[in-house]
Amino acid sequence: MKKFFRISIIVIAVLFAAALVAPFLFKDKIITAIKNAANENLNATFDFKDLDLSFIRSFPSVYLALNDVSIVGKDAFKDDTLISASSIQVKAEFWKLITSGNTQVKYFGLLQPRIHRIALKDGKVNWDITKPEKESPTKSEESSPFHFSLQKYEITNGYLTYNDEALAMNTKIDNLNHTGKGDFTQDNFLLNTLTSIDKLTYTYAGVSYLYQAKVNLKADLNIESKTSKYTFADNELSINEFPINFSGFVAMPTDDISMDLKFNSPQTDFKYLMSLVPGAYKENFKDVKSSGKLAFNGFVKGVYSEHTMPGFGINLTVDKGNFKYPSLPASINNVNLKLAVSNPDGEPDHTIINLSQAHAELGAEPIDARLYVTTPVSNATFDAMLKGTINLANIKNYIPMDEPSLSGIFKSDLSISGNMNAVEQKQFEKLKYLGWMSLTAMNYKPKDGHTTKINEMKLSFNPRTVQLENLDAVVGKSDFRAKGVMDNLFGYYFKKELLKGEFTLNSYLVDLNQFMSDDGNAAATDTTASGVAEVPENVDFTLTTSIGKLLYENKVIEQLKGNVAMRDRTLGLNDVNLKMSGGTVAINGVYQTKERNSPYFNFDLALQNFDIQNTVKTFSTVKKVAAIAERCNGKFSSAFNVSGKMDEKMDPVLSTLNGGGKLTTQTVSLNNFESINKLAEALKMSQYKQMNLSNVNLSFKFKNGSVFVEPFETSLAGSKAVISGQSGFDQSINYNIDLSIPKALMGSAATGVVNGMFASINKATGASFSMPDPVKVKVNMGGTVQEPEIKTSLADAGKGLVEGVKDKAMEQLDAKKQELEDKAKAEADRLKKEAEEKVKSEADRLKKEAEAKAKAEADRLKKEAEERAKKKPKTN
Repeated sequence: MKKFFRISIIVIAVLFAAALVAPFLFKDKIITAIKNAANENLNATFDFKDLDLSFIRSFPSVYLALNDVSIVGKDAFKDDTLISASSIQVKAEFWKLITSGNTQVKYFGLLQPRIHRIALKDGKVNWDITKPEKESPTKSEESSPFHFSLQKYEITNGYLTYNDEALAMNTKIDNLNHTGKGDFTQDNFLLNTLTSIDKLTYTYAGVSYLYQAKVNLKADLNIESKTSKYTFADNELSINEFPINFSGFVAMPTDDISMDLKFNSPQTDFKYLMSLVPGAYKENFKDVKSSGKLAFNGFVKGVYSEHTMPGFGINLTVDKGNFKYPSLPASINNVNLKLAVSNPDGEPDHTIINLSQAHAELGAEPIDARLYVTTPVSNATFDAMLKGTINLANIKNYIPMDEPSLSGIFKSDLSISGNMNAVEQKQFEKLKYLGWMSLTAMNYKPKDGHTTKINEMKLSFNPRTVQLENLDAVVGKSDFRAKGVMDNLFGYYFKKELLKGEFTLNSYLVDLNQFMSDDGNAAATDTTASGVAEVPENVDFTLTTSIGKLLYENKVIEQLKGNVAMRDRTLGLNDVNLKMSGGTVAINGVYQTKERNSPYFNFDLALQNFDIQNTVKTFSTVKKVAAIAERCNGKFSSAFNVSGKMDEKMDPVLSTLNGGGKLTTQTVSLNNFESINKLAEALKMSQYKQMNLSNVNLSFKFKNGSVFVEPFETSLAGSKAVISGQSGFDQSINYNIDLSIPKALMGSAATGVVNGMFASINKATGASFSMPDPVKVKVNMGGTVQEPEIKTSLADAGKGLVEGVKDKAMEQLDAKKQELEDKAKAEADRLKKEAEEKVKSEADRLKKEAEAKAKAEADRLKKEAEERAKKKPKTN
């Protein structure tokens, strides 16, 4: 017995030790297995930084927590984070896993999740990330070793956003907390849930219908697991102070969702409806005095599927409502509202919106509105009216305002009626668009931010157009004066048809920095989730502008004039001219956002007399494209084309740049540039550390992440230079420089190097070479901007020699050879001449001797003949 007990103790101790040690021994394998399994089934990237695994913390259950979890999209949603969470926690039955191989999950927790849901205009959604299931007829759901046996789940401190671009709808939920408890092992059970939201904001078409509303929901649901039917039992929903009750069910036995829901407000006091008005719900709302009756109810009934929608109805009436904060001097009186939205069968075209009455008196200022819409899909027929005057300065007398500095007069006398067929067919005689809206003497000064003043803004309406008769406004230091006209406003609003417009904008000063947030992003712009400024579709706008001075970041732009065209998600700049950095700029080109998160641009730019240092300080990209500019002083001009793409921060993606052009300078000084410093050291010529470049005229092109410079001739510190090569945007460099250095500019150190080489050559050849003028030097400048590598022909000291030295040596060798050849030829000619003269002299002597002998012989013979003749007797 003692032995058995001892063995039992040992076994338990071993199991306990294994439970402690196993998470550490197999942690890496578990992490890899989880990541691989998730990513094999997702069209997204699932990742987490760490894992906690314990068999002790929740004994006898196993505890698993994934920390710093993220799911990041791909393709159209590349780099968009769908979900991030500080921790995902699971508790499962350990002994079930040991005995049966099945994993039963008892608890699921999501801590500090940030969920961002995005629906694009083309219908793509970023949460559609699961890969299609592979058909496996041999397996069934019953064979799966993974089962939910939940007893509790919860979400703690969640943050959710939903942006639907097609519907122009945006929802933001801040600090969501939700718990659910129930026995999920049963086929039928009661699920108790509690939900709280600190701030709920719902915006549609640019209008916030709920703004930072506080939501609480206690809902009990009877769940029938086999039929996936959820029936509301007791529930309490409140939005701010407005309560709503639900009853009915939602069933999802197939992909279709059946529902039969009814809702109503148990409160009939007008006060509670006012708590939904943005800005009206304050800490002292409980002290508000009100009267008047409220009725609110509605239903949703039918089937929601890919092709059908349920029917629905909403009714809201207010009768003789009055509302007053005790601490404020005036009240909102005689509020009468009748709104009925009905759709009996779920067919969208059968929807009827009937706001038959909307009346309120703000102090002594009445305002009335009406709206009636039928057949919104096939042929939207509408009849609307807005008439009244609102003194904005008096709003603080009715509703507490955190920013009380608001004044101005809003007036409207507008009525419109007609149908979309008449709009599309330009049958203006069947439309009624009459009236105007104006805002004058408006002054709005928030606690934080810039004062906005609208001296005058007036819109007038007719069946054809909406006319901006005048806009005269000042925002902070920026002033705006505009006029223009819009065509097809209602076609654009109701059917997303093309909206056309022509405007003129003039300003003395526009300071864009005041519209930027602290992190440098636009404080309020039409941007995607990534921060890219999108050009809207279905608009065709032209803008003629003239701005005296425009400030953007550290850039000061003056005398900006030109035309801007906006159409088909493309912004076109036509003959835009401006002054900056001491020079002038002419721009033509396009900026395009057809690809989300990857804007395209293509610009032709002509820059004249730009100050180099101002340019470097103004444009950070210059340091990457031409690092040498940071050490230059002077002015330059350039005409070039550049195209490429931008990233989600709207910075150019340097590797995508293409284009090229020309750059010219007159005189530019270059000081203390590391590559040139090393060149000076290699040449033993200190003047290269600080020198002037004269009459630069070069051609360049952008390609494959580099700037390529074609060969050009210039003067470096008085030396003729031919330069070519490339600079990488990664700061790599590879340049070839052919220098012709005047002998007079070479210092003693450089002269000593060259003379030493010539002395070696002369000694080896017996020649008497001397330094040429100019000395030709080949230079290769490689490495990087920060760590350049200099190679010169001087450094080879005899392996190839300085090109100028080689030329001079060859000249002297050729001259020596020619001298010897000339001497030899002259000697040969002399000897030949002497020989010829000797031969001729001897020949002449012999000739003369022969001639003399011949003559003497002839004379002798003649004399003998004469003497014989004298001796011969004469005959008769």
